[in-house]
Amino acid sequence: MIHHPSRLLAGLLLAVLSVLGRDNPAPEKKAEPTGLLGWRIGGLFDIDLPRFDPPGTFRVQLNPRFGDLIRRDYIRVPTGLRWAVNDRTELYGEFEAFATHGLDGDTSAGYGIGELRFGGRHLYRNFPWRDYETSVGLNLELPVGNPPPGLTDGRNRYSPYFVTQRRLPDHPKWTAFYGLRLDFVTDSSSVPVSLGRNAAKDDSVSLDGGLIYDLGQIKWTLQTTYTTTAISGIDEHFFTIRPSVLWWVPRRYTLNSKTQWIVGFGVRSSWGPDGYEFSTGTRVRAEITFRQALQRMRDAMALRR
Repeated sequence: MIHHPSRLLAGLLLAVLSVLGRDNPAPEKKAEPTGLLGWRIGGLFDIDLPRFDPPGTFRVQLNPRFGDLIRRDYIRVPTGLRWAVNDRTELYGEFEAFATHGLDGDTSAGYGIGELRFGGRHLYRNFPWRDYETSVGLNLELPVGNPPPGLTDGRNRYSPYFVTQRRLPDHPKWTAFYGLRLDFVTDSSSVPVSLGRNAAKDDSVSLDGGLIYDLGQIKWTLQTTYTTTAISGIDEHFFTIRPSVLWWVPRRYTLNSKTQWIVGFGVRSSWGPDGYEFSTGTRVRAEITFRQALQRMRDAMALRR
């Protein structure tokens, strides 16, 4: 376990920045259209693929966890902002908001922010080979405040990673990907540690791999993950399989709203020191770019004239 998180963070940031400074001179490609699966959807697809928004795009994401209305006495509303600095660099910040819903009569959870997440990533096209794309990034997760039980595991997490993807040339609807992630953890000084079943107890390394079948507004995904804590001297190993289906809801079903809604369903099977686990999950996400919002304001002003 890392005992000097500030030194670790500084070292990781310097390492990432040094990598970003050595960009490959590959020819540019046109920006991909929106609607592609480019970043993780927590609980269903937990990996950021090397696909970016057009340069200058600000994207707001709201992810209300409606399942909490049944399973918990509070509802979580993860909220984030992503900024495509240019066609190769992206920064993001998120916070895990929560609020008592009171449906079960228990209002002890209160409301507030229980965790902060932020980081960035950089894209390398035609790397490590032609027609491959690789992104290198750094994610940070920091528990804050006084979150209710189960919202966070109480760990500060520093995670450098890379992800590589390739669209299969003979099957253009299929995309294969793989990646590696390091997780360095320290106990939070303010939030109690609360680890779930089959959770890594110390620093770990994870290998990801999988496939995406893209049918336009419907995308089928399969993500497999192997995690080991061998780098911290603890001989524990974890295996996870996550198949899911994601639906980009057509705007005709949302009253032609400028907000893009995404609905997903998936299952999770995991094996580890605590035995076998199986669970299902649903997610709803609302996305809107600042450019869309500004255009809506311009249209409203034009109508007033």
